[in-house]
This record gives sequence, structure tokens and C-alpha cells, in this order.
Amino acid sequence: MSGAEPSIATKSEVVKALNDVNLEPKILDRLAFRSVRVNRLIALHPQASAELLAKLAKSPDRVTRRNVALNPKTSREDLLELAPTFPGEFFQNPAFDLLLIEDPNLLFALPVSVLKNILKRDDCPDSFVNWAARFGNKSHQLAVVGRFDLTKENLQMIADGPNVQAAEIASGRLMCGDFRT
Repeated sequence: MSGAEPSIATKSEVVKALNDVNLEPKILDRLAFRSVRVNRLIALHPQASAELLAKLAKSPDRVTRRNVALNPKTSREDLLELAPTFPGEFFQNPAFDLLLIEDPNLLFALPVSVLKNILKRDDCPDSFVNWAARFGNKSHQLAVVGRFDLTKENLQMIADGPNVQAAEIASGRLMCGDFRT
């Protein structure tokens, strides 16, 4: 939208206005904090500013905070703060790959619990699972060794590794043929 700001009075008009992906950030700022429903929609809006998303990241509403974690305009700092509560949304955020390119050690900056939660998810990227099998610490490898879809190669890396408990589990799975072929 450009030119004069539209007159938006009712909740239904606000929700309708939020369907406009080109809505100006200053209008989003003015619409924010009218209701939980509006905040949830704004948290996902492609034109929401990082500053507004930072405010919404502090919302008492869990869904609003989850939506902020999914928005690619959310700042790195706010994403890292939301990651322990929303690990799946954190790595599904379209900006995640760019963050990894900017900071290859980003995974090490995360609390261990966040990475463990990501490693246990069905939609965890294979690259994370492979990394954890090769280089992960005891917690990472224990999270990975419980996955039903592990390859024989990943189980072998864990079995040959220094983490005794994970190595024992991996060895048992290898002996039983319990791996993805």
C-alpha cells in the first residue's frame, strides 16, 4: 500500500488488511497489540520490522512467540532467545541457512537441549544427523542414536566413537540390523 493510510477500525478490517503482504511496516506498527489474534498474524507478516518482531517475541502468548520464531525478519538475537522454546521453528526459519553461513559455529552457541530437540525431530536435516554422528558430544549422539531412520554408516561412526553409552546403543542396533538401508 502506498499513499494515504487506510482507515482501519474493526477487528475484521484489521485482519483483512493484514492479508496484504505489501502492507507498510509503519501500518503494522500501528495495528500491533490490538489483540492476540492480530499479534499472531503480524508475527508472521513478511513486512513486519525486526523491531516490532522483537517486541512480539516478548509476548505472553506462546503462538505469537512461535510465529516470531518462524519469521525470517526476526533478528539473530531474538531467534537464539526463542530457540530453546521453539527448536523446530528455529531451524525451519527461512533465515536459518543464512545464519549458518554467517556463523558456522552457530550450532555450538545453542543450548545443548535445543540441538538435542532438533536432532530428535523427524524433519531434522540429514546434515545435522551426519554432523552429530561424526562430531557431536555425548548428548548429541544419544539424541541421534535413538532415531529410527539412522543409516548403518552413522551408527558405525557412533559405535566407533568415544561416547561409551551412545557407542553401546549403536553397536546393539548394528548387531540387530536396526538401521535404514
